[in-house]
This record gives sequence, C-alpha cells and structure tokens, in this order.
Amino acid sequence: MTSPVDEAGPARKSSSPVHTVLIHGGSHGAWCWWRVQTELRHRGLVSSSFDLPGSGDDRTPREAITTGDLVDAVIAHIDGLGVDRVRIVGHSIAGWLLPPVAARLNERNRLANSATRPSNGASTPAAHIEIVELVFVAAATLNRAESGFDVTPQQRRPGYYFIAEASSDNSLLGDFQSCWDRFFQHLNEPRARATYALLTPQAFGPYLSPAEVGIEEVSCSRRYIAMDEDRTYPLDVTRAFAGKAGVEPLVIPGDHCVMLSAAAVLADAIADGDSE
Repeated sequence: MTSPVDEAGPARKSSSPVHTVLIHGGSHGAWCWWRVQTELRHRGLVSSSFDLPGSGDDRTPREAITTGDLVDAVIAHIDGLGVDRVRIVGHSIAGWLLPPVAARLNERNRLANSATRPSNGASTPAAHIEIVELVFVAAATLNRAESGFDVTPQQRRPGYYFIAEASSDNSLLGDFQSCWDRFFQHLNEPRARATYALLTPQAFGPYLSPAEVGIEEVSCSRRYIAMDEDRTYPLDVTRAFAGKAGVEPLVIPGDHCVMLSAAAVLADAIADGDSE
C-alpha cells in the first residue's frame, strides 16, 4: 500500500519543495503515517508513505527478505516520486535503512555531477536528488558492522528468537497485550485493538544482518526525535542512538508509536526542520 502523495498546503518559499518520505517501522505499514500526513499537509508540507517488503499490503515472502531489499524499496519509492529534494523520516527499525539509503543517493549524485559519462552505451546516472535531512523518530541507529539485533535490549533477544522459530516464515509479531504495552500504550483499548489488527509479522532476517553503511559514514544533515514515554526505546536508549548520529534528541510527549497517538505533535517536530 502506498499513500496518495499529499498536495502542499500554503505556498512554499522554495520553487523546489522538499518532499517528506515517511518510512514505517516493524510490523507497521504506510497506514501508520496517514494522520501525520494530514497534519503535515495542514503545515504546507508534501509527503508520502509506502509499505516496505513483507509489511502492510506487500506480499513479498518474509523468510526471504533482506536489508538490501528494504533499502531497494525505499530507493524505488523515492525514484518514483519525480522530485529532487527529499527529507527522509524513519521510525523505529527504519533507522537502520537511512544511512544506506543516503549513501546510495549520495553516490548517485556524485556520478550524476561527474563530468565523465558512460561511453559504452550504459545508462547515465539517475537524476540528482538532494537529501535535505534525515530524521530519526524513536529510531535505532547503527554503526558499520552492527546489526539491529546488537542494539535490541538484551532481555528481549531470547523472545525474538522464540517467536521467529515458532513462526512459519521466520517473522516476529507479539500478542496484543505486549504490543499495546510496548508500542502504543497511549491509545485506548478500542483504538489499540484496531491498530493491532493492522499489524503484520516483521521479517526477522534483517535484524541479524550487519550494517554495510553506518550512521558515522553519512554526511547528511540529521535530526533525532525521541518520545518521553517510549517503552520500546526508553530515553536513555534513544539518547544513545542520537549520540551515535552526532545530535541531541528533541524529546516530545508520546509513546513509541507517536504517529498514532499524537500525530499533530510529531508533525510539528518534523515540520520544524522546514523553518530552519
């Protein structure tokens, strides 16, 4: 599932607006960003969201999904937008994807700007796409060779293996109570149950893959947004993630899935980058 690309609201100063690409975290899909997209549109920002492989309505077999597949999906989505300036926002484990996506786009930009063009009939590099900033929202950050599992809290790791091994496709999805308690405890029970019904199992394979590009290797501008009542990545953890990204986190009120429980607050935090 891919959201419709939101039209901008009030006229922007730049003739080339920044397109905000919203990447969901584990077990979620494009649907989790729709309230935020509405709020961003009210603030004059253009945005889009989409389903990563194996998530939401995407039917890619989960047992075969790699981190490379996830990165490829983000690049394909950005390429399909036909824009030249993007802000890339990643929630939770989508933080793993931002450095390799940025590295790929930056390398393409380098080739596109090069005076040398292929003389053997090969296609020319893709058009230049400027990354205005990376925004990590309660997101894990990885250095080169770290895996997502390496930064998963120790006490959760045995349970992840147990759930993945018990599944039919090497995937993860907790029960309702554990998801409500850890991810979206600010939702009331009816909304929490409706949200849980939309969750899809998360491919486990990418958790175990060492990062080929670390956050320390990417030169893009970046920000980190943390939530004060996040039970998945508490503040001490998100402060450490932000430190790896070389920034101080902006702490806002909310739980881990703040896009569901406080969309306007998160939209304000994302939109702040447009006023800088």
